[in-house]
Amino acid sequence: MVAVDPRIERPTADLIVEHAAELLVCPPQGDGLGLIGDAALAARSGRILWVGPSAELDEHAARDRQTTVLDARDKLVMPGLVECHTHLIFGGSRAHEYQLRIAGASYAEIAAAGGGIMSSVRATRAASDEELRARGRERLRRFLRHGVTTLEAKSGYGLSTEQELRLLGLYAQLDGQQPVSIVPTFLGAHVVGPEYRDAPERYVELLIEEMIPEVARGKLARFCDVFCEEGAFSLAQSRRILAAGLEHGLRPKLHAEQFAARGGAALAAELGAVSADHLDAVDAAGIAALAAFGVTAVLLPGAVVFLGLSEFAPARRLLEAGAHVAISTDFNPGTCPCEAPMLIATLASSYLKMTAVEVIRGLTCEAARALALEDQVGSLMPGYQADLLLLDLPGHEELPYRFGGARVETVMKAGVVVIEAAAGIAGEGRA
Repeated sequence: MVAVDPRIERPTADLIVEHAAELLVCPPQGDGLGLIGDAALAARSGRILWVGPSAELDEHAARDRQTTVLDARDKLVMPGLVECHTHLIFGGSRAHEYQLRIAGASYAEIAAAGGGIMSSVRATRAASDEELRARGRERLRRFLRHGVTTLEAKSGYGLSTEQELRLLGLYAQLDGQQPVSIVPTFLGAHVVGPEYRDAPERYVELLIEEMIPEVARGKLARFCDVFCEEGAFSLAQSRRILAAGLEHGLRPKLHAEQFAARGGAALAAELGAVSADHLDAVDAAGIAALAAFGVTAVLLPGAVVFLGLSEFAPARRLLEAGAHVAISTDFNPGTCPCEAPMLIATLASSYLKMTAVEVIRGLTCEAARALALEDQVGSLMPGYQADLLLLDLPGHEELPYRFGGARVETVMKAGVVVIEAAAGIAGEGRA
């Protein structure tokens, strides 16, 4: 026990985690993990007070009978995962389309025949609020079991003013009813709504003149996103939509360069987007623009694998150029129905050649940057929200190595245990 001068007033922690084999701070600045061996953490009222060696804990934090103390011996302690690109709520399933793709049909062919995103739009519109809420809640429970404590959720399967507002409203309802923090993104510009299939410019006008103002008026989203791709929205249309979002206080995000280099990355840089996502086909000019303007590159290798494609985002070139790189599941019904971020970490290592340090940062502090939350979550620094995980792993290099196995034993949200391996989810409300 460290001798402590009783005259020095120390804050009393309501949570202490001690003797972690490794604690990963994941500072938002730099490119390392801030790894501490035999480490401890103290938190109070949902915020981190101190992190450092266990031997120094009693110099910085006091404890009493109300303090929750967790022994993390032989465990890896790290920030709660930030899932920065999902399409959380939708109706129906597209498992049959997966079988069609296996039989040789392309994603574009299925979409042209009325499948793809339009299939999910029809199913979503037909589903009741309660059905969609229940599906969203169960998906959030599964993400939480994998260690996700903050999750971005896009609309985009309504494609009408009424339906898009409904989806964003459901996100507002789910946020606070369960432990995962939801960050809502408006994606009315996913594809052209079915009623405007033959008049795409009228749909763009609807987005700009009606949908975006209504979303902003209701404070239903933080970001405005556009799918800038052949068959969705052109570069010029994407610029107009995102500019309208900016005028109404919605920061830009962009589905960019998924299948072909179309200038989406440069547009993201031009507009000061928070992130540009996918980037499987990004070119050298796009990489330079993202790095120069600090746009976070969100890479989604699960979608490439699920679609059976072979062109992955050039993670090494992005990192070497100085870009911030996050990774995410891209959870959605058509191209990546995956709720396991640590499986994506393995794919990012095997296919994108990202190191364990890079994928862990990509799931935590860099993912938080992709949501403009890098000063609040994704790191275990004093003042940050006490969202953290205890994993049954002896060290950080094991995380991407354990293919498909999250090994998450304990999840804490705002300093409160919400999942324990032996007990499951400890309550539905937000801590």
